[in-house]
Amino acid sequence: MNQKIKEKELLLNLKASKERRDVLKENLKTAQAEYDKTESELIEFLEAHSAVATAKYEGVGYAQLQKPRLYASCREVNMPDLIAFVESQGRGDLVKTSVSSQSLSGFASERIGEGLEIPEFVSYYLKSSIRLYA
Repeated sequence: MNQKIKEKELLLNLKASKERRDVLKENLKTAQAEYDKTESELIEFLEAHSAVATAKYEGVGYAQLQKPRLYASCREVNMPDLIAFVESQGRGDLVKTSVSSQSLSGFASERIGEGLEIPEFVSYYLKSSIRLYA
């Protein structure tokens, strides 16, 4: 009987933790959207007033526009051209060949599921998890 009580206690704790986690995730999503919107509004406000910073307020501080950060990307179909261009500019050091851990995990799982070998230089482990059903 003691084992059943412990099992139920663990299940109740797991359910409560999941519910708290889900609420926090939703709160974070809402807070991030609010932050992004307010940041955008403040940037627009400063730019509309040709300002680079807000005034300094007691207990709050101030905000200052930073140099815009550039984000570049390239479609996969253009990757060979990009690699050739980067290398022709003497920046071959930017070119990296890699396999993401998520992709490697999926590939290894496929091979194991098909009964095929995985090379010894690929390490892996199995992590147990629980799905809660209400």
